[in-house]
Amino acid sequence: MRLAGRVSAAIEILDEIFNRRRPASEALKDWGKAHRFAGSGDRHAIGTLVYDALRQRNSLGFRMDAETSRALALAALKFVWKLETEVIAETIKERFGPGELTKEERSHLSKPRDISSAPPHIAGDFPEWLTPSFKRAFGEGAAEEGRALARRAPIDLRVNALKAQRHEVIECL
Repeated sequence: MRLAGRVSAAIEILDEIFNRRRPASEALKDWGKAHRFAGSGDRHAIGTLVYDALRQRNSLGFRMDAETSRALALAALKFVWKLETEVIAETIKERFGPGELTKEERSHLSKPRDISSAPPHIAGDFPEWLTPSFKRAFGEGAAEEGRALARRAPIDLRVNALKAQRHEVIECL
């Protein structure tokens, strides 16, 4: 599966999540079952794009001036995956892609709104209702801390509970 098809799949899954209010993990699992042709690498890339769009939904939506599934997926390609606007434009008009960029999409990808002018909950990608707690805990750095929490974890540690206890592993680290 090429990137164009992966982007289309991510948009389809994001639509499912937003329109039917389904958990992301269930929507991804059901999409994988319904599309058996997608290999593990495809499912991984699609899942990564979906979760990147969801994690940074506030700031990506602000930059694109829209929170549609398509806008979020395209913004994730540009601002999270760091693809150039022209690469995105060429990719998505390929076969199985979601179609050409509109003038507005191209404009927002090329010249995005300045995120520094956004409220802290948008710049930091956290729910608005958490703003007082974040400001109390982090002061002026609330948006920066929110952005750090919205990024993918650099490492995933798991402990086999049959072989070790959590506190023992923490001591070893």
